[in-house]
Amino acid sequence: MLVVVAFLAYFYSQIQAQSKNEDPLYWEKETRLIDERYGGDYPQDVIVFYGSSSIRKWESLEEDMAPFHVVNHGFGGSKVADATYYTDRLVFPLKPEAIVIFSGTNDINGIKGNSKSGEEVYDLVVDLFDTIQTTMPDVPVFYISISPTKARWKVWEDAQTANQLIAAYAEENENITFIDTTYALLNNQMEPNMDLFVWDGLHLNEDGYAVWTSIIKPILDIELMQK
Repeated sequence: MLVVVAFLAYFYSQIQAQSKNEDPLYWEKETRLIDERYGGDYPQDVIVFYGSSSIRKWESLEEDMAPFHVVNHGFGGSKVADATYYTDRLVFPLKPEAIVIFSGTNDINGIKGNSKSGEEVYDLVVDLFDTIQTTMPDVPVFYISISPTKARWKVWEDAQTANQLIAAYAEENENITFIDTTYALLNNQMEPNMDLFVWDGLHLNEDGYAVWTSIIKPILDIELMQK
């Protein structure tokens, strides 16, 4: 029992440290390891899945998205500004066919004095979109909605605001698609469905990723076939 308690205390201290971090260089080591996978020989015309740990932990991504050729460039508990900072290393060299983003949940983290508002996250996401579209104006971008989670349920209203603003922005931009997974992750009481999450109440389990796949893949099928 003491070992479990110690592990949980360490885990949550790490989550707190990551959530409070606002320096993109915090992720330098992890992003460099992603970059070093290729030895300068980057795959081309792939779909880059990009963003925070819910992407990084998607171990079945290649299998789930087949026959699409995808790469997983999720890193740590990164925030939107971190994703923007590393686009020139983790996105642009691959000349992707499309980019799928999950980022923003770590900005709206529920930590007093650190958690951002929905409007602030919206502004950061628009900046990320602008950074991508300035360099790759014709590449389709797909944004996965911030998930409703038990761990951050108290700030779900802020996350909903961000989702709504980003969805409206996507409606006005033909190369951006908002993918709403919200209701598929809720139970009948309209609360996070813990059957779809691991013990931390934040990250998806195998069933949760199956839900994501069932929503995301058909949208990629439709949107990319039209290009």
